[in-house]
Amino acid sequence: MLNKLIYQPATMDFLGGIRNMKKILATMLCLAMLLSMAACGGGTSTASTPAAGSDTPAASTAEPAAQDNAAADEAPAAEEPESTGPKVFRYGTDANSTTFDPASDLQTNSGSFLVHAVGETLWTVDAEGNMVPKLAESVEFADDDSSMTIKLRQGVKFSNGNDLTADDVLFTLQHMMEMPRTASMYTWLDMDNSKAEDDYTVVLAMNSYDASLTDMLSNASCMILDKETCEADPSYGWLYGTGPYKLAGDGQGDKSGWEESVKYTLVRNDLYWGDQPYYDELDVHFYSEESTRYADFQAGNLDAVFLTEATYINNLSNGAVMDSSLISVEEPGVVGFEMASSDVTTGAFADINVRKAFAHCLDITAMVEGLGEGVYKPATSLVSEDSWAYKDLGMYEYDEAKAKEYMEKAGYSVDNPLTIAVYAEGTAWYSKLLEAAQAYCAKVGINLDLTGVADFATILPVLLSGQQDMTVGSASNGSGKDPACQLQQFGPLSDNVLIRSTDPEQVELFNKGITSHDQKERTEAYQKFMQNIHDDYLFVPIYSGTKNYGVNNAHSSFAAAIDNSCTVDPTLLTD
Repeated sequence: MLNKLIYQPATMDFLGGIRNMKKILATMLCLAMLLSMAACGGGTSTASTPAAGSDTPAASTAEPAAQDNAAADEAPAAEEPESTGPKVFRYGTDANSTTFDPASDLQTNSGSFLVHAVGETLWTVDAEGNMVPKLAESVEFADDDSSMTIKLRQGVKFSNGNDLTADDVLFTLQHMMEMPRTASMYTWLDMDNSKAEDDYTVVLAMNSYDASLTDMLSNASCMILDKETCEADPSYGWLYGTGPYKLAGDGQGDKSGWEESVKYTLVRNDLYWGDQPYYDELDVHFYSEESTRYADFQAGNLDAVFLTEATYINNLSNGAVMDSSLISVEEPGVVGFEMASSDVTTGAFADINVRKAFAHCLDITAMVEGLGEGVYKPATSLVSEDSWAYKDLGMYEYDEAKAKEYMEKAGYSVDNPLTIAVYAEGTAWYSKLLEAAQAYCAKVGINLDLTGVADFATILPVLLSGQQDMTVGSASNGSGKDPACQLQQFGPLSDNVLIRSTDPEQVELFNKGITSHDQKERTEAYQKFMQNIHDDYLFVPIYSGTKNYGVNNAHSSFAAAIDNSCTVDPTLLTD
């Protein structure tokens, strides 16, 4: 029997009880009125200069014709004419998206931007943890947590004209489970026994209850896909979504809106079921060099820009770019050195003495504060400080002499060094951190081999295979605020996590944290789980993750358009 109501069409009070129908209807009416009022607001866009190489005309505003006083007395005042050009938002980001598949493309900032614009998930989760309806109208859990039933919004179409059905949801989730990057997020799901009861009702069977599943299904990687189109064209079909934008073109395979390694252009989707977005067009420009990206923003050729380099971030913070501001948001996870492959019993770090030596040979505070120029702060936990499961684990003491002693216990020295292969995304910031770590390690007999520091697409197969000795990255899997999303990298959930727990106590703690309905019990389990990771020297926290954006002050809605994963949702832009 289904009796745990998660949300109704107009309200999604997380794990709440069934509200009476009068309250629901009243809430729906109020929400509708508020949305109607919001849709009538907004204002006109400011004039903008097209980015270099763009043929998009800038928005303009015509001046009303002059009138003498007599004419003004006899006739009503002339209305301000509307802008003659489209409202265009120009965004500069780092890497070109390598695929249109949301299960793979979210590793780039541009990919996340694309998914938010063209696709939708079943629901989203707001800052307070409440579920907000999107493609799902209601969700109910079975009394024994063996299944969840999802009622879909009817009348929704993909941008190519196909109807959204329950089969599309099942196809999407099956795809998520088969993709290496997302498989560990869906181990709770039993697809063999999941089914479509009708075109708009999905029953998802569950292997076990996962307290983070509402966050997981709100992740942009779970954008609902058009089954028919994806199966017909695996290289391109992912791009057809139910969102308010689509790639410029005819919507039937025309890729004219995509300029490889240059930019993509998104236009309004006329088939969108909801209110049309504020901007007529989104132009997303790719830059391999952050210096060029920053220069274009400084010159006024971009409305907003994604930044990682401390120098440029500080420049914006100090007002170096006129009429612009820095927006900095804390990510859910922390960035650190993951000192083990998927099986901690093998590889260069199998000996705990090596792990201890590595942890104690690094001056994390000096690295973060020096290289980060005050932008980042050293981390002391495996989850962000705003998490309800946060525990200050302390920092490993920087002690070069102690590190040398540990290396000698492991059979190594400066004259007989141990080579450790590092695989990590080759961003300028990560490269600086690793080069600094390399210098510290050389002093105690550790040779960090950085040849595996490359673009994400290159290193991902290695990371998932467990062939690396070490990587640097975020202790986070998914965009959710639930600590389970931040700790899955260390969980026993599947073979594609980076540090798979094999200790029975760790497995028990992790499972208790993810399956319990009691937050106090979950907190205790997760904090003990993190303490064990810390005591076993499996992860060296480096800094609290942040994402930084430069934005023209004319776009005051930009800050509110950054979602829980700290990426930009362009559909929320209103100026």
